[in-house]
Amino acid sequence: MLQRYVLDHPARPGHAARPPLLFAGALTLLVVGFVLSPSSLEQKALVALHGLCAQRPSHSFTFDGHRLPFDGRMTGIYGGFLVASLYLGARGRYRAFGLPRPWTIIALGVLVTAMAIDGVNSLLLDLRLWHPYAPQNVYRLITGLGAGLALAVGVCFLLATTLWRSGKADATVHGPGEVGLLALLQAPFGLAVISGASWLYVPITMLLLLAATLTVGALMLVVVVLISQGEGTFASPRQVERPATIALLLAIAVMAGIAVARYVLEHATGTPPLM
Repeated sequence: MLQRYVLDHPARPGHAARPPLLFAGALTLLVVGFVLSPSSLEQKALVALHGLCAQRPSHSFTFDGHRLPFDGRMTGIYGGFLVASLYLGARGRYRAFGLPRPWTIIALGVLVTAMAIDGVNSLLLDLRLWHPYAPQNVYRLITGLGAGLALAVGVCFLLATTLWRSGKADATVHGPGEVGLLALLQAPFGLAVISGASWLYVPITMLLLLAATLTVGALMLVVVVLISQGEGTFASPRQVERPATIALLLAIAVMAGIAVARYVLEHATGTPPLM
């Protein structure tokens, strides 16, 4: 599949330009339904993402008493994924079939390793064992952002090699230098989270909900395409609308199912809330 390094073929006039009404309509209905549902934004977001994160209050950032739906590390992962995905999408890398060069893969691996080290350090503290340094939410956020960046690159490459009939003889990321640029682009989001400014709570929470849905939705899209045996058959984004809509609905169902399963398990076992 990686040998399909051919140039893009222009779509027929008016075909790819039509707005993706099905996908946009489904996403709009989901957003409106979430906003209009009862309870506060904080409570709704915590419930919606309960299956994707431990949501430990001591590990989470707060904004004037309102807690983000993800803890620090997961806030970084999903925030980093969203920022990096927007950049890669804007640069057209979603059609890049090329595997990044070894040094680029190493740079991405370093980012993931940094998060793993910080996670192990936190685990050692939880187990009351010796640990190299005192864990902090800022460290969790920063290392999470790096891992989210790497996740976005991996998912972008996965989508490119799964969906398209033709693509670009290009790599998803152009060297360690562009990895560094992607890391710098994480700074505004990271600083916004660290600031704790009350007016930023709503937009950051909504962005995290969007990021989680897009992350799970992207993986569901790959599953839908593989199950339908449609890999390597799409010529334009317009043609992906139907499977993307199905993937979006599946992502919501998966997130809701895992959240419900966790609530049921916690209730059945009498597990106390994580602190």
